[in-house]
Amino acid sequence: MIISLGFVRSSSQVLIKELDWQQNSLESKIIDVTDLPDQNLQALFIHDNEHFSSLVGILEKEKAHYPILDAQDENISLSSFETMPAQQCKDLYLKISNRWTMHQNFNSIENLYKLTNHFRDLWKKDRLSFFEELWYWMKRNIGATDLTILFNDIIATEEKDENNEKKERPKLTQALLSGSKKANFQQGSAKEKELMQNYLEKFHDVFEVTEFNSVKGQFVATTQIERSPIIFMARTAQLNQLQRTLLAGLFNGLQN
Repeated sequence: MIISLGFVRSSSQVLIKELDWQQNSLESKIIDVTDLPDQNLQALFIHDNEHFSSLVGILEKEKAHYPILDAQDENISLSSFETMPAQQCKDLYLKISNRWTMHQNFNSIENLYKLTNHFRDLWKKDRLSFFEELWYWMKRNIGATDLTILFNDIIATEEKDENNEKKERPKLTQALLSGSKKANFQQGSAKEKELMQNYLEKFHDVFEVTEFNSVKGQFVATTQIERSPIIFMARTAQLNQLQRTLLAGLFNGLQN
């Protein structure tokens, strides 16, 4: 798992520090501010209000994906960020991530009834939109650096009938939404079909975290809605009881 933190060093450049979570090692790079939308950051620090004003158009879109912070509030300067060792970088990220996800969690809890009804309606009317919105919501609420949702899908295939005529028939297959900053839809392969089979006994109406490895930052969970199985796979540093309860609460609500 790679954690990426950014610091705006000028009106045109951003310093990025990439932390390898398991190896506890760091790499740095400088990007142009126009490339920010292509970066999967977990936080961005700004030290100068003048820089903030010049970037407000870009940052307005970016703030939906990660926290944008005043570096002074975190007692960080550009020079201290540049020389920050890996463990300190990790501790800083955990503090910021806890604050960010807790805000997302409390906001979701306050609106859980409305949120559940919205997802329930999408489930009935537009399955792909359901999974797309669920992907973005879940990624923010567990602080995932990337997330994959694997689910069953129905596609139309052409088969020849007994009269050797081609006819369209529905076929059960697997599909997935996967990505780090944006969700990409793709049809599954034999690998995804096998994965569904491997977790067959784990599919229940309740949301269940089947695997979580904080050292590697790996997370796997399963559930089913109306007998339709779903697998969630993500990279995240932490998964606390509040997040587990929130996820369980949402999917319990979708069963009714």
